[in-house]
Amino acid sequence: MTDKSHDRFQLERLAFFSDAVFAIAITLLIIEVHLPVTTPETEQGIAQGLADLIPQYIGFFVSFFVIGRFWIGHHRVFGRLQSVDDGLIWRNMLFLMTIAFMPFPTALVSHYVSTRVAVGVYAGWLTFAGVLNLLLERYAMKGPLAAPGGLDDLRRWARAGSAPIIVGVLAFGFAMVSPHLALIPLLSSPIITALVNRKPKAV
Repeated sequence: MTDKSHDRFQLERLAFFSDAVFAIAITLLIIEVHLPVTTPETEQGIAQGLADLIPQYIGFFVSFFVIGRFWIGHHRVFGRLQSVDDGLIWRNMLFLMTIAFMPFPTALVSHYVSTRVAVGVYAGWLTFAGVLNLLLERYAMKGPLAAPGGLDDLRRWARAGSAPIIVGVLAFGFAMVSPHLALIPLLSSPIITALVNRKPKAV
């Protein structure tokens, strides 16, 4: 196996492993959305039980988008690389740790959505994941890791990687005022991401 083929093989192994972590984490989110338990089992009782699960629905959809958005960025970045080194591997492992842990703060905020502690933990973890993701993307821009012609895309996506940090910081700040206010930046995360990704107009 040539050095180039070996580098490609190692990169693919790392990408496959990362995809598996993303897939497992995003699947585990639904485990916390349970069937409603009602006594007696009437139409009205089931409807009320489903309504009571609204915080869990919101937690699932928000975190599904968050993890999905992280995966899209990760997929794009790794598609512009030609090799890996120990620095990239360890930064990737640390970032994947935040993804694998994401179902826990999601369950916490889904069950205790009216508390500052639960919402603060969720927003803080989102911010932490965003920081590690940004560090990973910026490291990928250095040295000979980037494939020819891929450096410009990596720079642009690294800028877009700041969106989860912005959302997390805003959600944490809003949560300290009122836990329910934190839903504003969390539910607006697709809009915030689109604004960060927007290309500046040429002067």
